[in-house]
This record gives sequence, C-alpha cells and structure tokens, in this order.
Amino acid sequence: MELKSANRWKAFGCHLLISASIALLSTMLVFLVWYAGPLATASGVKYIFLLLLFVDVCLGPIITLVVFNPKKKELKRDLAIVALIQLGALLYGLHTVFIARPAYMVFNVDRFDLVYANDLTKEKLQRAAKPEFQSLPWFGVKTIAAQSPQNAKEREELLFNALAGGADLPQRPEYYVEYTAERANAIRRAHPCEELKRFNKDRIPVVENLMAQYAEKKTDIKCLPLKGKVRDMTVILEQNTGNVLEIADLRPW
Repeated sequence: MELKSANRWKAFGCHLLISASIALLSTMLVFLVWYAGPLATASGVKYIFLLLLFVDVCLGPIITLVVFNPKKKELKRDLAIVALIQLGALLYGLHTVFIARPAYMVFNVDRFDLVYANDLTKEKLQRAAKPEFQSLPWFGVKTIAAQSPQNAKEREELLFNALAGGADLPQRPEYYVEYTAERANAIRRAHPCEELKRFNKDRIPVVENLMAQYAEKKTDIKCLPLKGKVRDMTVILEQNTGNVLEIADLRPW
C-alpha cells in the first residue's frame, strides 16, 4: 500500500487484515498444538488468550486509524512503533501461554494428571532417571506414567511433601516412566463409561453418543479421570490395550 495515496480507512483495513491473519496463525498454534482439544478448557487458557488476542488485534488498527495522516513526515516511524508495540504484546502473550502449556499427561495410580511446563523446573528435570524426561516436549502433550518409589521412606517423604504443598508424584520427573510400563494398571483401574452418566446428569445424551460412536467402531472402551488446572475431564481408553483414544469434556467424578 502506497502511504501517500492511502487514506486512514484503507490503512485501518490493511492493518486489520494483517493483524487478523497473524492472530489466526497464533490461534491455530495455541489451540491445535499446545492446548489441543479440551486441554485449553481444562487448563483455563481459552478465554484469557482469546481476550488478549482480541484486544491486540483491535487496538493496533484503531491506533493506526487515529494517527494515520499521509502528510505527516513521521508517519512511517509512527506506524512502525504501533506495529512493534502490537507485535511485542502478541509475543508476550504467546510466551506466557507457551511456558504454561501442558507438557505431560501422567498416569498416577488411578487417574491421569496434567502436568504443565512451568511445574517442571530445570532442576526437577535434571533429576529424571531417563534422558527422554530431562527436557520437555515442545509440541503437544505426551502421555506417560509415574511410578511410586519402592522404598517406604521415599514414599513417606513424598506423601508429607505433597501434604505440605510441595510437588506430588506427577510433578516429580525422577519417577517418570513410559506409559507402556503402567498400561496394565491403567486398564485395571479404569471404569466403565456408563458411570459417566452419574456425574453428567445434564449431559447424558453426550455420554450416550460417545459410547455409541465407539460401539459402532466395535471398540470396547473404559475411562479414567483427568485432573486439570481449572476443570477435570475424562480420558477414554481402549479396554483391551489401554491406549488413550481421546480426552472427553465430561466430569469424571
């Protein structure tokens, strides 16, 4: 767009289109990769990020509408400052969402826990016995398990530490193992999905539809609770293999 021949409304429209395009890409990154499916709701990031994005997308073009004057000598400088402020706000928002993203879905005795990137400091990760758990996954949530320590003293210390507000088993990478190591226990601890009707009386058709979909595929399913930051959900498992099929936005208890 040639600045000298443009008017403020053209500049506003151009800026809005660019901002909306960048916002769409950012939204896809957040809600299709870092917080895929119901994880955004379980983590409480959905409305906060969308509000931030809405303000960022609208504010930049509105400021452009106010300051745009093709006769101004400092127009390019002013527009560059607006763009830098807008970009800085967007990057700050993305960074905040990224460092708080769910990193692991940890099977823990009789449920899954969402463990977030900012729960696991470098010091904690360095204690991981297995090298694959000494760094966090960048894209998406990895399903793993945590095994209780064999030593009775360690178990006691872990319990008292958790009761005192410290890290519990799912936030302790030194006890992490691949999910396959605990898959048999997950199958044994899982519940029939029919029980979900008891906890979702206002959403019984949703539960029935979920069960019917898998029945149509001739897939036997069971479920386990998923402990989220702001909302608990339900993990659907294949009954015979223990494989995680999906996370359902249904109350597990």
